[in-house]
Amino acid sequence: MLNKLKKISIRDILGIFKFLLALIPSIIYGTYLRLSKKHMWLICEREDMARDNGLAFFEYMQKEHPELKTYYAIDKKNPDYKYVKKFEPDIVKWASLKHYFLYMSATRNISSHKEGNPNQTLFTILHLYLNLYNNRVFLQHGITKDDAKMFYYKNTKFKYFICGAKPEYDYISMRFGYPEGNVAYTGFARYDKLNHDSDDKIIAFIPTWRRNLNDDNFEDSNYKKNILSVVNNTILEQYLEKNGKYLYFYPHASAQKYFNANEILSKRVKLCKKNDTSINWLINNAAVLITDYSSIYFDFAYLGKPVVYYQPDYKEYRKEHGLNEGYFDYQKDSFGPVIKDSNEIVAAIKESANKKYAKKGQKFFSIQDSNNCERIFKLLR
Repeated sequence: MLNKLKKISIRDILGIFKFLLALIPSIIYGTYLRLSKKHMWLICEREDMARDNGLAFFEYMQKEHPELKTYYAIDKKNPDYKYVKKFEPDIVKWASLKHYFLYMSATRNISSHKEGNPNQTLFTILHLYLNLYNNRVFLQHGITKDDAKMFYYKNTKFKYFICGAKPEYDYISMRFGYPEGNVAYTGFARYDKLNHDSDDKIIAFIPTWRRNLNDDNFEDSNYKKNILSVVNNTILEQYLEKNGKYLYFYPHASAQKYFNANEILSKRVKLCKKNDTSINWLINNAAVLITDYSSIYFDFAYLGKPVVYYQPDYKEYRKEHGLNEGYFDYQKDSFGPVIKDSNEIVAAIKESANKKYAKKGQKFFSIQDSNNCERIFKLLR
């Protein structure tokens, strides 16, 4: 909490006035909704996002249950606004007075991210220390595989924690301290929209972020060197050229500003940015995934697509992120080969097609259908 207080911005301070302005009207409207047994749900991801479980569930609600009022909150100046613009006037400007009013009166606040509210510092205090507005539903934006203390019940007070896989559900139910019934295995909303078809010519490279990096240390970091050792690997380039394939390199959102096309030497490697390439498009269209630790590999495993894990810095990653291992052991449970040397990637791509890895994915996801949103709806209704 002290760290959050140090990061208070002018917008956060102004938000306190919006909170006070919305307080009485939201109490009145919220009381009306509860006494009349009506529902009003507010859905979001982050303020700059509309492409994950939040969007998938919102689209489902708008189409299948228009009788229940739902809103979606987003920064309307962000490029992702184009994905929800058609749902106006049910789209709410992030951190606007209306956003505060709806958040404070909603019968369900549903988000794919922990920080899914108009003022993170203020509402963290209200949620955790005053136990207010804790009707929140955490859709997640990736399978939780580690002992992530940030998601413990004492640090979130989520009403519902939605899980995408049975081993994840078992682990969170046992470890994270949620009351019985607060953790649910429904499957992820976005899994309803996954496409089992793929383009054999596309290999996706999607590494995750490192929290210790910033403008001062990124250029000389081992992280950047390791990534460039993949995109500029001559063995991989020859493989791509020989087989008519392309590597689609999609840096993590926090890393995208640090990479540019001039650093990529091969014409067979395409640098993808979030404003021109959807991560969902890559999941649906790529035939193979190369990643390090990004939980996006669960999406590929769900689809039965090959995965390669490039992990040259495993111990450093654990230390930098302060993440203790959870139930998923890369050496025993991975859905594909794990390598440390970028020169082994081509061999690993070929090995990843082994059917034993696809069977692991089938076992991990005991529910594989297109009814995930429906299960979430029935849980919340």
